[in-house]
Amino acid sequence: MRDNVSHMGPAVVWNGDYIPINVIYSDRRKSWAIEVTTAGEVLVRVPSMISEKRAVEIAQSRVEWIAKQQSVFQKKQANPRSYEEGEKISFFGEPLTIQRTIGPARTEIFEGQLRLSIPDTFSPDDSKNLARDLVTLLYRRLGTVVLDPYVEKYAKLAGVNKPQLRIRLQKKKWGCCTPKNGIIINARVLLAPKIVAEYLVVHEIVHLRFPHHQKNYWDEVKRLMPDYKDVEKLMKTDGWRWEF
Repeated sequence: MRDNVSHMGPAVVWNGDYIPINVIYSDRRKSWAIEVTTAGEVLVRVPSMISEKRAVEIAQSRVEWIAKQQSVFQKKQANPRSYEEGEKISFFGEPLTIQRTIGPARTEIFEGQLRLSIPDTFSPDDSKNLARDLVTLLYRRLGTVVLDPYVEKYAKLAGVNKPQLRIRLQKKKWGCCTPKNGIIINARVLLAPKIVAEYLVVHEIVHLRFPHHQKNYWDEVKRLMPDYKDVEKLMKTDGWRWEF
């Protein structure tokens, strides 16, 4: 989920490193608040009359806390996947059981199974890395097919041209817009319930009309998906689990 339109947006500094922040404006807000999501994003919520420069100053005053929170979430990771026989993995929230065989490198989803074929010429670490790459590529390909109808639906409802959808594995951002009418969705959400990916499509498509997080932006998101706040709560609590 993108919380600032620019990829080179505002940032604070901690121990010589830049930490990007996402400034979210609201006509209804009377004071500022800072949140660090489980994905490591820093959300600085401020009243509309606050300048971006002042928002950065506020965040800089809390930079030690921000860095500590990011560190906590970085340590809080799901159990690493081994991609071995019998292991469970989800596709849009539906559980799959890994069926592992020896053979040419390939993978497919079939009748509740993630069928994974790996050559026996790889070391254990290389075998696991290859399995992860194969599964990620499969999810990205299938995920694009599943999500493209949502892109078409919500682009029409929002009154914008249908953007090009790309699914890419990203460490922090759940999604973003591209300069040429495109949207990028983090491949990690393909492990989550489908409603999460649907919400991110809505979130980014609305940004094609409103390049900010002011009231008219959120009014449009709510019009398209009235229960979007429930999805955001799910992302905050379970987002750290969605890892390949």
